Amino acid sequence: MSWTPRMNATRGRQNGFSTIELLVAVAIIAVVAAMAIPNLVRMQKNARLSGDGHNLASTLSVAKMRAAADFTESRVFLFTGTDRTQYFRIDVWNKTAGSGGTGCWVPYAVSNPGTNGAYCVTDTAFKGSETFLSTGVSAGYGSVSNSPDSNVTLGQAGSCWKGASSATSTGAGSAISNTACIQFNSRGFPTTTSGAGAGSGLYITDGSRVYCAMANVMGLIHTFVTSDNGTTWKAQ
Repeated sequence: MSWTPRMNATRGRQNGFSTIELLVAVAIIAVVAAMAIPNLVRMQKNARLSGDGHNLASTLSVAKMRAAADFTESRVFLFTGTDRTQYFRIDVWNKTAGSGGTGCWVPYAVSNPGTNGAYCVTDTAFKGSETFLSTGVSAGYGSVSNSPDSNVTLGQAGSCWKGASSATSTGAGSAISNTACIQFNSRGFPTTTSGAGAGSGLYITDGSRVYCAMANVMGLIHTFVTSDNGTTWKAQ
């Protein structure tokens, strides 16, 4: 009989949260979330553009080294169209890969393209070795009005070309629409062949910032960033 009162007393001291206290806690959590979520979204957006920009610059460096290592021409191929996910990749000029062994551009990832022309790059179709731009990132430069290099006019690098009998201007074939290419010769210098001029840039944007990767006349790779409507570029 003496145990019952003590148990009841203990139960009486085990109070929970009141409705008002719960509402106050929920309100505080909502305020903190409202302040934190936009910052998290902004950080994620910035990380996507920066990541794609650094990948693009690294790809330019690899393309430059590939041209010198294989004593051929190479290029970074950027798809700028809007009909599907945008991407970039490295193409190399293979002297025997074209139909009949005449040579053509092939994706860098294809180590043995053969001589039937099956791997020749003639359009913007996927080849299985692309690096796709992140969600919310696309090719373009927004409302920016000036190039990060005062010696070069603002704009995407020249169109990629199909290549007919060589990678040079005398056999470059015809341009591939909705593309931009920076092309390197076997000495690692950008070439004006096929419209991919020395100093030309590849631009991507997330709607808030614009990232540019370019090669100067000596083949040095530079990266820059600015706001979507900015006039001052910051080297990365």
